[in-house]
Amino acid sequence: MGVRRKRLFGATLFTLLAIVAAVALLASYLALFFNPTDYPVLMFFGLYYIPILLLNVLLLLIGLLRRRRALLIPVVALIPTLFLADRFVKFGREDAEPAGKGIKVLTYNLGRYSAGGRKVTVNESVAGIRRFLAEQDADIVCLQEFAVADTARLSVYLPDYPYRARHLFKGNRYFGNLTLSRYPIRSVTSLTFPDSRNLSLVTDIDVGGRTVRVYNCHLESYSISFTALVKRLFHKNNFTDEVVQVHEKMWEATRRRSAQVDTLLRNEAASPYPSLVCGDFNDTPISYTYHRLTRTKKDSFVEAGTGFGSTYSVLWPMLRVDYILLPQTGSAARHETVRIPWSDHYPVMTTLFFDNQ
Repeated sequence: MGVRRKRLFGATLFTLLAIVAAVALLASYLALFFNPTDYPVLMFFGLYYIPILLLNVLLLLIGLLRRRRALLIPVVALIPTLFLADRFVKFGREDAEPAGKGIKVLTYNLGRYSAGGRKVTVNESVAGIRRFLAEQDADIVCLQEFAVADTARLSVYLPDYPYRARHLFKGNRYFGNLTLSRYPIRSVTSLTFPDSRNLSLVTDIDVGGRTVRVYNCHLESYSISFTALVKRLFHKNNFTDEVVQVHEKMWEATRRRSAQVDTLLRNEAASPYPSLVCGDFNDTPISYTYHRLTRTKKDSFVEAGTGFGSTYSVLWPMLRVDYILLPQTGSAARHETVRIPWSDHYPVMTTLFFDNQ
């Protein structure tokens, strides 16, 4: 093959790869707007947004180095990412803090003290979490995958919080969602979902005479250990079957999660109070879940975060799945994601200010 033919072949191959990668990235953007129950294929493109994005960036760099005319393809495909980037990473933002007393809110999926596969015992995780929460001194704390052997011990778990609400399931231990508050809790309900132990614990809290509804959410998870997944994929003969089974499981979880979001939004629409939606959504900012929940809410990370927003320790800094969403009448300051080793998730906290206080 002559030099000219090799160049033509290379240019053609680059163009084809650029087109495929661009189409995949555009499909990722569409995953924001279409219910995965109706369009399951788009869900997978949204799930793989980060690696697809990196592929397009790589092709852009290759196109620049090789002076390929087709480099315009990844350029066009990457333009929408400029408007989505602040959902994942923020640099150098330091807004002035609003006047008045803020409400410090913290959400943390404890992972039943799993420590993300680290060599940390359950007792060390429990002690570390209690110590961390005491140090943060938050006004409202939303915990998911909290676990306790004896519910009578709730009265001694962080005794500085006089008001508690819980929805716990019985297993080897009691586990579920726990909300702690320094302000009086006026009412407690639970949004439970069919065929699932995921839920949203709903509390109406009297914050200085203003009632705020707090949704402490743990939405449907993929129930996949990524460490175990890698082992299964590379130690099994039938690789294709493993991949298909994993993706079927992921699609089922995503379908359930979209229905759970609809249930939550119907409840919130009927609420007479401004609301906070906190917790582990088990979905990224490039998802139908995130798009639906933020249509009438402010994301505290987008409002006041800096650095990487990732909250899942196993694949840091790729996955942000834990959120604090504020009412439109509120604003956030000092958003922080704290990298501590006591769970497979990192805690997220922010200070909420109401605009008309």
